[in-house]
Amino acid sequence: MAPAAASAGRRVATDTAPGADSAAVAPATPPAGPAPRGRPARVRRVAPRPGAVERRPIRRVEVLTHDVFDSETPARLATLQRVANRLHVRTRPSTVRSQLLFAAGDPWSERIGRETARNLRAPDFLVPRRIEARTENDSVAVTVETRDLWTTAPEINLETSGGTRTGSVGFTERNLLGLGKAVSVAYREDAAGVSRHLGYDDPNVAGSRRRFHFDAGKGSEGASARLDVGLPFYAEAAPRAYGVSWSRATAVAHLYEDAHEVARLDERAEEFSVSYGVRLAADGTIARLTGSFELNDRRLGPTRMSAGAAPEFAGSEQNDRRRLLAAELRLWRPRYLELVDINRMDRVEDFDLGPSLRLKAGFAPRLLGSTSDEGYARVRFDGGTEHPLGFASVRSGLSTRLRPELLDLLASADTRAYLLTGGHTVVLAAYGVAGAHTSRDYQAVVGGLNGLRAYPVQAVAGRRLWRLNAEDRWIVSPADWQVVKVGTAAFYDAARAWGPGAAGTGWFQDAGVGLRVGLPQFGLTQVMRFDVAWPVRPTRDGGRMPVFSFGSAQAF
Repeated sequence: MAPAAASAGRRVATDTAPGADSAAVAPATPPAGPAPRGRPARVRRVAPRPGAVERRPIRRVEVLTHDVFDSETPARLATLQRVANRLHVRTRPSTVRSQLLFAAGDPWSERIGRETARNLRAPDFLVPRRIEARTENDSVAVTVETRDLWTTAPEINLETSGGTRTGSVGFTERNLLGLGKAVSVAYREDAAGVSRHLGYDDPNVAGSRRRFHFDAGKGSEGASARLDVGLPFYAEAAPRAYGVSWSRATAVAHLYEDAHEVARLDERAEEFSVSYGVRLAADGTIARLTGSFELNDRRLGPTRMSAGAAPEFAGSEQNDRRRLLAAELRLWRPRYLELVDINRMDRVEDFDLGPSLRLKAGFAPRLLGSTSDEGYARVRFDGGTEHPLGFASVRSGLSTRLRPELLDLLASADTRAYLLTGGHTVVLAAYGVAGAHTSRDYQAVVGGLNGLRAYPVQAVAGRRLWRLNAEDRWIVSPADWQVVKVGTAAFYDAARAWGPGAAGTGWFQDAGVGLRVGLPQFGLTQVMRFDVAWPVRPTRDGGRMPVFSFGSAQAF
């Protein structure tokens, strides 16, 4: 069977025409068939138009759940699909109901229906096939139909260079016993040693909106634990949120230069926070105000230096305590795109291009136990825009401490542009991070596992860093392949760092090709990728031997 190019960035949202006597939102199955060759893919903002059923009271809500595979559809792999369905525990209707943003007695809103569909997609254990409201006398009946994903999934990221293998292997069950709870275990091996992690996440404790998360890890160089409990802003119109968070970690910080470790120091950190937030406005622009009290105790041990290490890494034992009283204001105007074949294959992805501004300010007084009086400020901005060939987005942030001099001044920006043309998805990305007046353990690192695929894992390190990526992705499997999707990619990576750890280095560049495999019905995190990259500049060990890497997600 000859391969055929499938569409890139196909629009899957549908608008309801005024005057209709029913409304269906968020189809979970992408439109069949490839997009016309050579024509830009259609990309549109989700802007539902109210129909005849808008604002009518909901009389009842019916929830229909389905197995991973449709047993009524003939298939060449029918036996395997039946076995998979029997091994899988189907999502319980009560689990789906706990995620809904509407109930009997509420007025029907297509906007709330679309938001509910996004909430159902977010945990990655099912897809909403249909959320439909139809008239019944002077009210509406709403049907929510979902299909399960195979949620027992491996998560693998490996990189091999010069006979050295680093990376991680994990296992996650995102829908334990059909209850929507997630359990994960992971094993990681790198230059820092071996570590093991265990996690549990419950997004709807006892069917409520409250959430519980716990994870813990232990390795050859330390241990960590984290606990989060509370009620998040679970919907755009949620009136309040609150939470309690605690974490403790011991570790060894490794500092690099020219892909080699040149210094290390012991770290210990313990954090505790309690917060409460309220919605100030929800029409058009959403406004939220959150107050918090945060405790942060941190210890840095003496630095153990190697010959030639940058003097900025040196230091003796240091202890720092903060008791921070803070408030954060968020102004957000959501604007979503619902697309397929962007970072995943044949899966609906939600991209929020609406502007979001977060402003946080606080004060940590010595009176409450802080090491000294100090202030804190942070600003974050996210947003995006559509253009004739696709869309672009940016995530950025700037934070600092004031004592009264600046401390830990950190800035970051992650920008992406997606060009969607006739069967291809071209991704252009730029990631930058910079630190000034930081503690000696701060270092940004880029290498084989995060976007510089022909070089070692810690190839580029410094206090300031830029990484640039360009990747052309296209699906080559026939459109009627439902279980497995196959694609290819061609890519270019570049990165450079400045500051301690980057002395004498310039731009690192590589290029390569890759294979992409998607299993949309099995609910893997994104796609499985197999990449081969060649160093362009500088050469690696005087040669240009290729480097193979494999992972269960995109490389950047």
